[in-house]
Amino acid sequence: MRHWICAFAVGASLGTVHAADLDPSQAKALAQEAYVFAYATVEHDKVLTAINAKLPFNRLYGEPRLLGPQDNKVVSPNNDTFYSRALLDLRAEPMVLQVPAVEARYYSFQLVDLRTDNLDYIGTRATGNQAGRYLIAGPDWKGDVPSGFNGVIRSPSRVVFLLGRTEVKGESDQPEAAKVLMGYALQPLSRVLNSSAPATLPPLQLPAYHDTKQGPAQTLFETFNALAPLHEWTASEQAKLARFAAIGVVPRAPFAPPDNLRDAVAAGAEAGREQVRVASSQLAREQQGWLPSPTNVGKFGEDDLTRAAVAWRYIYANDAIEAIYPMALHDVAGQVLDGRQAYRLHFPAGQLPPVNAFWSLTLYDGKTQLLASNPIQRYALGDRSPQLQYDADGGLTLLLQTDAPAPAQQGNWLPTPQGPFNLLLRLYLPKPSALDGSYRLPTLARVKQ
Repeated sequence: MRHWICAFAVGASLGTVHAADLDPSQAKALAQEAYVFAYATVEHDKVLTAINAKLPFNRLYGEPRLLGPQDNKVVSPNNDTFYSRALLDLRAEPMVLQVPAVEARYYSFQLVDLRTDNLDYIGTRATGNQAGRYLIAGPDWKGDVPSGFNGVIRSPSRVVFLLGRTEVKGESDQPEAAKVLMGYALQPLSRVLNSSAPATLPPLQLPAYHDTKQGPAQTLFETFNALAPLHEWTASEQAKLARFAAIGVVPRAPFAPPDNLRDAVAAGAEAGREQVRVASSQLAREQQGWLPSPTNVGKFGEDDLTRAAVAWRYIYANDAIEAIYPMALHDVAGQVLDGRQAYRLHFPAGQLPPVNAFWSLTLYDGKTQLLASNPIQRYALGDRSPQLQYDADGGLTLLLQTDAPAPAQQGNWLPTPQGPFNLLLRLYLPKPSALDGSYRLPTLARVKQ
C-alpha cells in the first residue's frame, strides 16, 4: 500500500513539473483524454452513492420486483430479472458470497470494479447450478485461501459492485423467483471462519455524484480524484495519471487546474463529454439499424473510449459470453426511431434469437435511456411473454407503436413514447451463431400510415 501511494506521488510531481510547458491547446487535448479515461469510473459513482445512501457496505439486498420507469439510477435497466446488489468494502478483509442450488432458472452475479471491468461471474454459466461459497478479495489482502471454497475472485479495486440477476419467467413466477433471492448470503471471511475480525478501519466515504451529462463537464475530475485511491491502477494507467496530473487530475487531491490553463481544461472536458456522447451511438458498425455489442464489453483493457461510451449508454453490460445487447437507434431505412411513427419488428421462421437461457426486447426513452412509461406498464417482450402470437410459419412479428392495436394483436404490442426511443435486444447465454455474428438480427421497418 505504501509503495502504491508513493508511485502516485512520483507521477503527480512529474506531471506538475511539466505543467508549465503546456500551451492551451495541449491542455485542452489532455483534458479531453482525461475525461474519456475517467468517465466510466465517475458514472459508476452514481450507482455506488445511490446504493450506499440506503444500504451499508457489505450488505446484500435482493429486490423482488421488476424495474420500471421510476427507477432512474441505472441507464437501460432490464425488465427480465430481479436484481440483487451489494457494495463490497474489501479494505479490511475478503467477503464471501454463498449461493443455493438454483435449478431450471438462469441467475448470475456480476462483479464490477471501479473501472467498470467485469472481474468474474458466479452463476448458471460460470459456476453451474449447485450450491457454493465464493471468496472475493481486494488488492491489499495477502492471506492464504482457506479450504471449503468453490472459487476465489481477486479484485484490483477496494470497492466492488456485486450485481445479481435472477430470471423471472413471467408475472406468476415472481413468488418462486423471490424465494431464490432468500438463499443468497454475503458475509465477511472472519465470520464464515468464526475467527477474529481485523481491526476496524475508518468508514469509507464515497464522493457525491454530479450528473455527468449536465453542468460543467470538468466537475467529473473532482469526483474522479476522490475515487481513484480505491483502485490499484496498472502501470500503463499510472503513466496516464502521471500526465493528467499536469491539469489537476491527481488521485486523493482536490481538482485544481493551473490558473493559466483553467479555460482550456474546461473546454477539453466539454470536448471529452461530447466525444463520449457521440461514441455511445457508434459502438459498432450499424447493420440494418442495429448496433451489435462491442466485442470487448466488460473487458475493455486500454480502450477508454468504448469503456466510456458503454457507461453512457448501458453501464454494467455483461461479458458477451454471458449476454449480448444489440441496440437499435434507427429503422432498416436508417431513420431515427420515433414514437410518432409505427413499426414492425419481424423475426423470420427459424430466426428467433439463439440463446441457452432467454431473450427479450426492451424499449427505452431515447433521451433518458430509461424505461418508457406507458398505460399497460409493458416495457419488454420476449420468449417468456405469455400472450405472444406467432406467425403461421413460426416467425414472430412485434408491433411498436403508441396506440393500441386490435385486441387480437395486443399480446405482440410494445408501446412507444411520443418521441425518440431505442431498443435493446438482450440474449442471455447466447449461442455461437449470436457470438460470431452469423445470426441475422430482425428487420425493424416503419409502417406507412
